[in-house]
Amino acid sequence: MNADIPLILFAKAPIPGKVKTRLQSHCSAQQAAYIASYLMEASIQAATRHWPGSVYLSVWLDEHHSFFETMQTRYPVRMTVQTDGDLGEKMRHALHSFGYPAVVMGCDAPHTAAATYVTAFERLQQGESVIAPSDDGGYYLLGLAQPANALFLDKPWGTADVLSQTMQSAATLGLSLHELDSLNDIDEWNDLIAVLDQFDDLREYLSSEGLIL
Repeated sequence: MNADIPLILFAKAPIPGKVKTRLQSHCSAQQAAYIASYLMEASIQAATRHWPGSVYLSVWLDEHHSFFETMQTRYPVRMTVQTDGDLGEKMRHALHSFGYPAVVMGCDAPHTAAATYVTAFERLQQGESVIAPSDDGGYYLLGLAQPANALFLDKPWGTADVLSQTMQSAATLGLSLHELDSLNDIDEWNDLIAVLDQFDDLREYLSSEGLIL
């Protein structure tokens, strides 16, 4: 098995009105874009610090966005471009392009514990596949030791049924997915507030913008 296992971070260009739109119940489109860029950089920083293998940034919307260029100068990441299609096809294509084992992960969980990265890597080295559930019924990390295309087909992306249907598909394939620690990824305003004690500079930004007391 390859010693280097790639971690592929999915990132969306921080364009106002296009990212973190669910946060706009409490902030402007520009502020939501700033928060999105903060969370992406925090995720990149955590991944490059804790993942034992290579880290790639798989980007969407605008591959030439200055944010992505900045990330490549600050951190040891290499950039790829997401394919067209829904989230399932994007993940399937990314994993297939890099080969197995490989991991896909979003940028909504910068508070992922260091041990989660290490456990995922070690399990994959041993030939096991892994999944990290999110509290909203989805998952924030998926690592496959071999192809499993059915995991990405006909799934209700963005709903509370994604994890359960993914696990059902895995069972049908006879694929065991080792479950890593679950956490609450950051989609809604309350999710953001819940992790502020881990990100002092984000708290300072929200306070300076009058978004929190």
